Amino acid sequence: MHPTTSDAPLSVTSQTTPPTRFIVSTPTEVRRGSIFLTFAKPAAAPDATCTGISVSLPRGDAATDLVNDEPRANYMLIDDYPRDSTGATWSVLRLPAAPVPTAPEWGEAPGHQFANIFDPRDDLYFKTGGLVPKDSALVVDYGVGQDIVNLDIRTGIDHRYKVQMLRLQSSMDGLIWHDLDTEPVQDTSRIERVLDPPLRARFLRILTVVDPSNEGYAIVRRFLVNQGVQTRSNDDTVTFVCTPDEGEAVFDGSREFTLILSNIPVNQTPGAATFGITQTVIADGGEDHHTTSLDGFEKADSAFVFENFSSEQTRVGNGEHVTLHWTGSPENTEYHLSWDDRTERISVPAARDCTFDTADLPGFAGLSRTTTFVLDAQTTNSSAQTVHHYQSTTVTVTDPDIEAASLTATSRIAVREGGTDTFLARSEDASTQALTARAEGDVTVIA
Repeated sequence: MHPTTSDAPLSVTSQTTPPTRFIVSTPTEVRRGSIFLTFAKPAAAPDATCTGISVSLPRGDAATDLVNDEPRANYMLIDDYPRDSTGATWSVLRLPAAPVPTAPEWGEAPGHQFANIFDPRDDLYFKTGGLVPKDSALVVDYGVGQDIVNLDIRTGIDHRYKVQMLRLQSSMDGLIWHDLDTEPVQDTSRIERVLDPPLRARFLRILTVVDPSNEGYAIVRRFLVNQGVQTRSNDDTVTFVCTPDEGEAVFDGSREFTLILSNIPVNQTPGAATFGITQTVIADGGEDHHTTSLDGFEKADSAFVFENFSSEQTRVGNGEHVTLHWTGSPENTEYHLSWDDRTERISVPAARDCTFDTADLPGFAGLSRTTTFVLDAQTTNSSAQTVHHYQSTTVTVTDPDIEAASLTATSRIAVREGGTDTFLARSEDASTQALTARAEGDVTVIA
């Protein structure tokens, strides 16, 4: 659950499905998730009269975005379910609004649906049921005014059944129409337009200019708007505007409003998304708008990841500490760290991007010798068996402590100036004075 902290009249808590995180899509599969947002009056706050709540989901392919903007993902299929604990009904307006096909003048052939022209697949299309005479129109209603940046319209199939001559037109009210081009479009199977500045319109239509040929019917394979990355900006969102059908909703301590958004196509980039919440309430005789941000909605890869285990410092002085980094799957994985100076394994936190500093370990005085760190990522396979994945990294220590069963010198053993002048043996009574002991050739010291 993610509570908000804001001065908005209504508090909001959120829950995601799957719990705690979304699974990002892949190039071959669009993964989807759900969000439950519950609005209520804080216990100590006065009653609030709400006239609207809007929720904006960031759309694009960045790590901070959530909604997949690819045509195949079709974010217009997101489902919304408003629930009021009092039983009152709320209406939900989606922005950008989904296309609302009006009944076209063109006859519709059995087995073909008008909605097919909004699908980018070439094997789906709208096919007329007969002749398409001059001054007939195929009309698309987008529900509300849209900023249209580009168009992709395809007619015909196999270079046949094209709309022979047409005009592209737009309208805000469905009554007054404006031509997009000075001349009619003719004899083409694909019509593309990039509109700069954007065209503001609610309705678009194809208007036939001439009577058809003896082919007798026409096919429209696509009627797409605002497709592709060139239409996306940093503040693109899919917004759901919720309004109570009674005009206002009074929130006391017993009322809750829940908005469920399901079938959300998740983009392909792991990261954390932030949602925008706007509450409109009545205060001092007018409407006030309060904006809240919900953050921390994690998008993670479903595949197991364990890589890039390394030390920030490859060489340290005697007694100094190191900082370790790695990338790993945070779910269903346990991480245990061990190294030469530790007799027991240390459990470390699970996260996608992890950092561990030996200075944070109580009682550890730092590295005293060249050390190899081993990280064990422990998972469970489909047969409920424990599987260990290991990575290691080595850090060199300058002037290290040396422990050995025996030491052989082929030339000489030197004592650094300023250091001790005594070699100490295991026995408390035994010692060798370095300044008085000399040996030529091979020297072996047995510990």
